Amino acid sequence: MADASRGIRKPRKSRGRGLRATTGCLVCKRRHVKCDEVRPQCGPCAKGQRPCIYGGSDDVSQQIDASSSDGTIHRVTSPQSQIHEPLRVLVDACHQEQNVQHPTDASRGKSSTTSPGLSSAKAVSRHGQGVSPLSPPEYAPSPGTESSSASTRLAPLSWFELLANDAANADRDFLLSPPQRIPPSVAVESPVALPQSPVLQPHNQRERESFQAASFRRDPEIDERLVAVPVEDGPAALPDEYSSWSTATPIELSDQGHFMFNHFVRTQGAWIDFFDPTLQLSTTLPHLALRNIGLMKALLALSARHLSLWSETNQYQHNGTATEKANPFDIADSEKEVASTVNRNVAVQYYYETLQYLNKAMHYPSYTRSAELLCTALLISTYEMVDGSNYDWERHLKGVFWIQRFQNNNGESGGVRQGVWWAWLRQDVWVAMRERRRVFSFFQPRKQYSMLDAAEFTCRAYYLLSQCVNYASREESETTDIQQRLERGNELLFMLQEWKDHLPREFRPLPQKQTAEVFPPIWIHPSPYAAAVQLHSLARILVVLHRPSIGGLQDYRAAQRLLAASVHAVCGIARMVKENDIPASLVSLNCLFGAGMSVHAPHERTALLDLIEIFQRRVRWPADSLRKELESEYQKDELSAFAG
Repeated sequence: MADASRGIRKPRKSRGRGLRATTGCLVCKRRHVKCDEVRPQCGPCAKGQRPCIYGGSDDVSQQIDASSSDGTIHRVTSPQSQIHEPLRVLVDACHQEQNVQHPTDASRGKSSTTSPGLSSAKAVSRHGQGVSPLSPPEYAPSPGTESSSASTRLAPLSWFELLANDAANADRDFLLSPPQRIPPSVAVESPVALPQSPVLQPHNQRERESFQAASFRRDPEIDERLVAVPVEDGPAALPDEYSSWSTATPIELSDQGHFMFNHFVRTQGAWIDFFDPTLQLSTTLPHLALRNIGLMKALLALSARHLSLWSETNQYQHNGTATEKANPFDIADSEKEVASTVNRNVAVQYYYETLQYLNKAMHYPSYTRSAELLCTALLISTYEMVDGSNYDWERHLKGVFWIQRFQNNNGESGGVRQGVWWAWLRQDVWVAMRERRRVFSFFQPRKQYSMLDAAEFTCRAYYLLSQCVNYASREESETTDIQQRLERGNELLFMLQEWKDHLPREFRPLPQKQTAEVFPPIWIHPSPYAAAVQLHSLARILVVLHRPSIGGLQDYRAAQRLLAASVHAVCGIARMVKENDIPASLVSLNCLFGAGMSVHAPHERTALLDLIEIFQRRVRWPADSLRKELESEYQKDELSAFAG
């Protein structure tokens, strides 16, 4: 009776008839765990934030990489499915973008889960983080990479010759005093110069493309001046020591100099250091300048030119009435008299004095490899940016590129050298996006996301944007290899999503009252983190706008969803930028302009144009109206649509 009360025991199934589940997801099978078979994502995969992929007998193109120990599924797809893989990536990315438009959505906790489509994108087309696509076959290396170009010159000296030539063209009375011939120790065409600088030589196709883009146009007069002086006719070798081109005691400044120096340290240097928590360019650079006359003169020139912009445009029209703009620099009453003496003529004078110093200091090889020269080159490039000469600015960006290649400087060099590199990249990205060219840099970060702190995520956003600017450049867009373009776009979308998936919680939007119907405000604190999200959104816009579309109506709809989400992120964050936050305003201005051509609704275009005008008025740069430029493009767009 006892046995009967326990009930009849069911016969055990054989291992070949159902003991092992055959309908569970592939990830659980690989991990040897029980799958509850919930679709589209099973319980174990949802708990571990892993992609959940189900397979079937008819899915012959999907296989499991048995070498993966963490349960990651790597797809091996047919060529046809590879072509349409970007569609899957776009759809998955759009699905996750709802977190940006609705910060209070309960699904935000799942935003870091990488979608299956993005995981497959990694397996299909990712050849390594930050790797650029191969150059199109018809894009041959330029003669600019040969021995007669800047690639085999002594880069600092070539850059200085460029400065001197510009100054002579601008002012015929300007002379480098005293005129000196170049000693043999720094002669550019010397056979010793090339082996000592292997970093100036391109090693692969990607570097040749960057060297080609950054090569200087040959100037016969400059080439003649760079010819080596015979040893017997040259002056005696100069002592190459730090004391030869620096001062033994700190440089004394006048009242005007003190005012401009303080302005750089407290205001302008902090703006350049916007993404650098160590503030290298507003802390270390001023101390270097106190012992180096050239760097100090460059600092004062930039500070004076920046101050002069505000004094020249302190009146602006607001609702038909001239209103005085509140001074953003908090100039004390005791300093106003000194501030009134700062104008563009003062800036130009310091600029010329910088060149006069460089004419002497360039004779010392130790100076050409110093951090002081790097900082001086960056400040002169920034001076050209503020001064409004786009052509000169781009040429000086090339000069900074060559000096950094000469010194083997990059975004992970550490200290002030790293700060200079990122500040230079931000300038180069803006010019490259405007000119639709590749950025000059071919640096690839080595740090994995797990090694980055929150501040380093902001810099990585600029790096990713630079790769997307390359993708949108004429050089890469003109390729006839559609498969290559799709794969590279797929790769970039994965890289952008990977950045978003690894973001620390500090980058998430905070609760904010919705005060605008068009582009509701998005509040991310602090402002460098918000700016990084804007840059990330702009990068996606560039990829989607320039990615070939062959997936039909679904592909188009997915792309429009992603564009709309990205534009709302850029504009929503811009609405929360404070009036006195000039660095964030500058980033917002760049992102708003870059996102402008992806906006089509009339009311959204009006709102975006109003934001651009506000930010351009704040930063007083660039000189030409970006609003008018976009309005002109909108008119062309409307005319083409009407004609079609």
